[in-house]
Amino acid sequence: MTIKHTITFAGDTSLGDWYLSKPNRKAELDRLKNDPFSFVEGVKPLIQPNDYFILNLETVLSDNPSGFLEGKQYPNYDNPDSTLSVLKDLGVNAVSLSNNHTMDFGSKVMLETKDKLKGAGIDFFGAGENLNEASKPLKVKINGEKSSKTVYVLTGMRASRRYREDYGFLASKETPGVNSLNMTKMTNNITKLRERDPEAVIIVCPHWQGIDYKWVTPKLEDRCRRFLEAGADFVFAHGTHMANHIEKTDKGTIVYSIGNFVFNSPGRYSKMEAPPYSLVVKLNLEENEDNWKIEPQFYPIVTDNRKTKFKVRLAKEEECKELAQLLNSKTTNETVVQSLESKDGYYLSASNDSNLAKQNNKGTSEVDLKEIIFGEGSMSKIDLTDDNTFDKHIAELENLHKEIDTKFFDFYEHIVKNKNVRNDKEKLRKLSKVVKREYLSHFFLKRFERKRISLNKAMSFKEIIVEKSALRRLGYPEYSWKLDRKTKAYQFADEIGLRRPQTDPTVYKFSEIQQTDGPIVIKPIQSTGSMGVYLIFNKNTILSAREGTYLNSWAELEEDVLKKLDASKSGKSALLKKDEWMIEELVLRSPETTEPPADLKFFCFYGEVIFGFESNRSQYQQYSFFDTDMNLIETGWDDKNLLGGSGFTKEDLDIVRSASLEIPTPFVRFDMLKGHDGLVFGEVTPRPGKFHLFNSEYDRILGEAYRRAEARITRDLLNGKKFEAFNKHFEA
Repeated sequence: MTIKHTITFAGDTSLGDWYLSKPNRKAELDRLKNDPFSFVEGVKPLIQPNDYFILNLETVLSDNPSGFLEGKQYPNYDNPDSTLSVLKDLGVNAVSLSNNHTMDFGSKVMLETKDKLKGAGIDFFGAGENLNEASKPLKVKINGEKSSKTVYVLTGMRASRRYREDYGFLASKETPGVNSLNMTKMTNNITKLRERDPEAVIIVCPHWQGIDYKWVTPKLEDRCRRFLEAGADFVFAHGTHMANHIEKTDKGTIVYSIGNFVFNSPGRYSKMEAPPYSLVVKLNLEENEDNWKIEPQFYPIVTDNRKTKFKVRLAKEEECKELAQLLNSKTTNETVVQSLESKDGYYLSASNDSNLAKQNNKGTSEVDLKEIIFGEGSMSKIDLTDDNTFDKHIAELENLHKEIDTKFFDFYEHIVKNKNVRNDKEKLRKLSKVVKREYLSHFFLKRFERKRISLNKAMSFKEIIVEKSALRRLGYPEYSWKLDRKTKAYQFADEIGLRRPQTDPTVYKFSEIQQTDGPIVIKPIQSTGSMGVYLIFNKNTILSAREGTYLNSWAELEEDVLKKLDASKSGKSALLKKDEWMIEELVLRSPETTEPPADLKFFCFYGEVIFGFESNRSQYQQYSFFDTDMNLIETGWDDKNLLGGSGFTKEDLDIVRSASLEIPTPFVRFDMLKGHDGLVFGEVTPRPGKFHLFNSEYDRILGEAYRRAEARITRDLLNGKKFEAFNKHFEA
């Protein structure tokens, strides 16, 4: 008769007294005080029974402690009595303390937490009075009928410099702290354990600090594989707060993160577009006639507290299948994750069976994306209709990026370490014109610094724009976006004395606008690329600014507007936001003409104008770019359609330069009209369309201008600048 033993591993755990003490969490705080077991009842059936239960305790056991580390975010703590009661009720045998909350309140509270765990009969590992204690592995003995099996569990935190140096989180020979995930020490410890006990089961549980709600990086993947190469059997990482992919090889099995267990913060799954799942690992050890069979099962749990209302639960069948599909799309080898069912619920099983891999790939495209990207195949062969195929393409693209980036990095590293290059200033200068910043090592960068050589591709306007888009999604948009609504922008223009068109303050639906003979402009409150802007010179001469075409009657205008609104509603076009319109004065090139004024768009970087862009609305897709000395320039932005325009004056430059200094943001584009009586404000554009078209020279020029502007804003803020005109109309 065979007997199965089970060691269960769970991720980040905290009942979260600190998180739930916020004013908007009163209901959850009441639950915590009156019924702390309610937070774990959804997963308790999965945990029990088991022979040994290990989790990552990502908190300290102290009731509202003082003295948390200055600058440290999310200083977490748990009430000792309620948390220890819950841990004991769940049957927790040991906890890992090597994480980024154990030292939130310093070593004294950490050591008190350790003592409280010990007093409750719960073992700990990963932190201690010194490095010797913190690095000591957890040892679990499993006894069979004929033999026994020793299981070693090692842990360490991968920490940023802030945690290592500023916060003093890591243990040393003489000072308390958590164990570091030092690769040399960790792999040496694994090798020594393997040599001392060849039949042992060795498990590494690294904690990833600083990659919340993200997929692990290739560098961290490589670390995990090195643990297996050193002799470990399994890697069950945590710290990302979400499940990561699983990889099974002939050396062992890696779960790149099991995520959370019961962690009572609201979480940022939706905001970070992270899957709402984590994993509980049940490692089954079964003694057979002459050996032990050891197999992990991975049980998905739903840990997004906003989704579950702080009631973590087992995943349902369809959720388990969804996660399996997602994890398969992230796997880079032949590992196949399958959704299965047991008496404990739905779980995932990992296999590196090539036949299963082929079966999993059935129906997917056989095209080689690498060949297509390098021009050796037709893009028409790419299948974008089947979800499984598309997921495979995404995985292939990710692997290609890794492969190409790694090869470039290694190539540049080889070059710069050659003494004929690293000591030759002229060769380094030539390299500086082509090397991209993502391929620069610290050593490489120092060579350029010591030779006082600037890097052509160190700053990129395109990359800054993409970065700012991501920052906006995280809730920190550039302040210039507050001027994106034309009515607000006009209020600001009035405040700083910019001449602007006279406007009707009413916001209309288009059907509410009465037919008029002009001259007026009808324009949307929000649109992109002049979509929906109409210049009405008279009842028979109406210019659609977007297309540069003339309409001959109000009826044609109505037909054109309805067509654009329908395209917006159906999702065919996102350039026209809403059926909200304003009426304003038509600025004329000359008093008696039906020719529109020149559009002048100035690329402004907080007091510095790099160039002006002129377009003639009556000549569709005809442009001019001028530098500040009124020289025509080629920026890469549709150079084939350039024409010589009328340009602008020094006074025009001074107007927009001064206006840009009133906005606390590094970049804005001032879109102006050149009327017969001077420059007239049109709108502020926070992000220019088609920014990707700028050539490498102007991408660099604009990127450098952006960073200079950032530095000037910081200087002015430190010197006490208030931006009073801006703050009068907008909250920071």
